[in-house]
Amino acid sequence: MNQRTIVRSLTTDEGTLVGMNDGLIVWKPTEGRPFRMNLEALPTVLLVVRGPMGNIDLAAIGTASGHVKLLTLPRLELITTFSLQEGSIRALVLANEGTLQFLAGTQRGGVWRLDDSLQKREEHLFGIDSPVSSLHLVNGSVHIQSGWYRHERSLDGSSVRVENTAETYSVRRQKRLDRSYVLQSPA
Repeated sequence: MNQRTIVRSLTTDEGTLVGMNDGLIVWKPTEGRPFRMNLEALPTVLLVVRGPMGNIDLAAIGTASGHVKLLTLPRLELITTFSLQEGSIRALVLANEGTLQFLAGTQRGGVWRLDDSLQKREEHLFGIDSPVSSLHLVNGSVHIQSGWYRHERSLDGSSVRVENTAETYSVRRQKRLDRSYVLQSPA
């Protein structure tokens, strides 16, 4: 018998959004009954967005199949789906407050602009050489974490800065024994 396992969760003051290993998404509000929806794909990233009235009213969910689905909250009704052909979605960030524009980072290192109001809804902006771990927008530049490396890029893809954060840590050398010991049998 297969048991459902929580693979992603996001807790807010208005409720908790939970993603399960079988694609089930559950919104559990602090007051009222929970709502459920099956994505039919493994959720990899959860992001909620506040609406103009200040309440959380939208969930953006990235999946292992390379889709980003926008759902209403609390009812979890599908608004739209963005389809990227670059593997699993690893990071999402809201690009502009008050709009449904997002940036998405993928397993293959691509950074995409997602905008339902444009004719070209999914636009590949640029890529890096390794998977995107997280995205953050600061004053029009994109900060990308990928393992130990931190990239800063402009929206046109030109590199501003790349930093290996592992270099700040000192390397501790360990001595290895050059011989192995054989344990004698107790008999």
